[in-house]
Amino acid sequence: MARYYQQVLSVWNYFKLNQTLQASDAILLLGSSDLRVGERAAELYHQGIAPLVIISGGKGRMTDGVFELSEAETFAKVVMDCGVPHYAILLEDQSTNTGENFQFTQQLLEKKGITLQSITLVQKPYMERRALATSEKVWPNIKAQVTSPQYDFLDYCSALHPSTEVINLMVGELQRMKHYPPQGFFAEQPWSPELDDALESLLAIGYDEQTIL
Repeated sequence: MARYYQQVLSVWNYFKLNQTLQASDAILLLGSSDLRVGERAAELYHQGIAPLVIISGGKGRMTDGVFELSEAETFAKVVMDCGVPHYAILLEDQSTNTGENFQFTQQLLEKKGITLQSITLVQKPYMERRALATSEKVWPNIKAQVTSPQYDFLDYCSALHPSTEVINLMVGELQRMKHYPPQGFFAEQPWSPELDDALESLLAIGYDEQTIL
């Protein structure tokens, strides 16, 4: 079992980029089922990372039927409860996946007459890499950085997000990182035989609830 745990940690560390953040034009909070992402976005706003918080998310597959409101509206309440003023928030509440987060946010920015040179993406830890890779694909002229709630794997897992659920989601995400770039969904990412081994091993012991194949 220790081998499998080390593989889980290697996948976690592959996704979590631990970038050093610089000031940017805006924060883009990508909606999800984890409200701690909103708390992280608010923390960055108060640190002066950016003067604007864009919240993107409609009803995704993990939140449809879970949140009463759209992801954007739900997270807006979180960031305002953390002290972010309403005038510093923009909402995009129609997207249902990561690609649409960026597509519909771009449409919102154009409608508002906002041009960004740089952006700080905020997502779940195991979604950091995909968020950044998508930004690099669809916004090649916008300098992007990414962050997430500041937890290691064990601390991140909780009653609301048990480890079995998180590992299943990570395995599905690992498949996407391998198979989506050739389809043009996001920029090609580094890959290694160790990741193939981890993917095969974790699938073999039953972590297959979020797979795409």
